[in-house]
Amino acid sequence: MLMILSGCMGAGIWYSQLCIRKWRNLQNCQKALMILRNEIIYGRTPLPVAFAQMAGRTSGSVSVFFDTVSRRLEEGGGRLEDIWTASLQEILTASEMRQEDRQELAGLGNTLGYLDARMQVQALELYEKRLEGSLLAWEQEKEKKARLYPVLGTMGGALICLIIM
Repeated sequence: MLMILSGCMGAGIWYSQLCIRKWRNLQNCQKALMILRNEIIYGRTPLPVAFAQMAGRTSGSVSVFFDTVSRRLEEGGGRLEDIWTASLQEILTASEMRQEDRQELAGLGNTLGYLDARMQVQALELYEKRLEGSLLAWEQEKEKKARLYPVLGTMGGALICLIIM
């Protein structure tokens, strides 16, 4: 029974940490896109170099995502849209980011690299506004889930132990 209870508690804590990780990934996306916008406006930096800089200034799976996109672009692995989508599916999975947030990020990848600098900046600003709304919603949800999941895990484990007795 002790193993069941500790396993359920561990599952609750794991889900809590998963929720917090998704929120941090959104924060890292916001930070990375502000860097990209500034690189496009002020630095006129090529996208592979800008993505490499973004990877260096962020953390977690978002950093790995931008590093992968940068390396694949420098290797000449195809169109940005294809590389962006493939990297997004490989690295930013459902455990790293919500489905709707991944779809928004995928839509952003379709607009980068094809338009002039002004249009790319406008697309980034639009995505940043959507991301800000998503972050506000996640902030409230994160607070609830970070406290709720460990309690649910513990109570679920206790219920299973009672049923077994």
